[in-house]
Amino acid sequence: MRIVSLLTRWEDAERLIRRTAHYAERLKAGVTLLYVREEHLFELPLFGRRIPSREEVQEKLRELARKVVGEEWVIFCHDDDPVDRAVLEAEREHAALLISDDRKESEELLRRSPAPLLFPDLERASGECDRGLLVFDPAFRGAECLPQIRRVLAAREWSAYMDDPGIPAVGETTGIDPLADAVVSDLELEEELREIREKAFREFCEAEKLEGYFEVGEEGIVEEILRRAAVVEAECLGCIVADRETLLADALPELVRRAGRDLMICFQE
Repeated sequence: MRIVSLLTRWEDAERLIRRTAHYAERLKAGVTLLYVREEHLFELPLFGRRIPSREEVQEKLRELARKVVGEEWVIFCHDDDPVDRAVLEAEREHAALLISDDRKESEELLRRSPAPLLFPDLERASGECDRGLLVFDPAFRGAECLPQIRRVLAAREWSAYMDDPGIPAVGETTGIDPLADAVVSDLELEEELREIREKAFREFCEAEKLEGYFEVGEEGIVEEILRRAAVVEAECLGCIVADRETLLADALPELVRRAGRDLMICFQE
């Protein structure tokens, strides 16, 4: 099992290495660290104004990993195209987890990552999490990756949340005869679908022994998730997303930017 960790900002290096080591220990996984520089081998503080070579930067990262982790990591340094580099490496290594320090430009990585994604909050001193919130897609079709989210984030206490948009989720059917559908009002149909989603969610929470919160959001998905996270005092978030075309998937770039806590995302494709 391997973790690919993407570093795009030199100033994040030590914190990202520490946090990656923390999760690698939990998964008993090896680590590949990718440092991708997008500003023409930009001037790193430790080199002053001189532009360092890739070999110099790579050796500095090796030294830092040895200092922080006490072991040798596989480290690659590249110029430009961080998402392409990370996706290629994650595919090549069949990575169990892809970690990134870039919360501002996450959209392409969210669209293309072949592995579950983790965006750590590097402002926090550690990856320890007392309370976690699991966010489920309204197009919920099971939770095969739930054990991995629990293992990586390792919250001592979990709650579950579903923000229902009040409209039919992708691929849902009512089970009603098509002729009957024609006479069922949109409002009645919407309510029936919502009841189906809520029932499935609550049954799942009961089976998993989770405190479940099902709500019909009125302020937007991200606002509702962050509000619920604040209410339950969640220090980490785990999102289980049905696929990359749902409303929750569309909201993920904003959630990544604003989460303010460790955020792990798994697509159930």
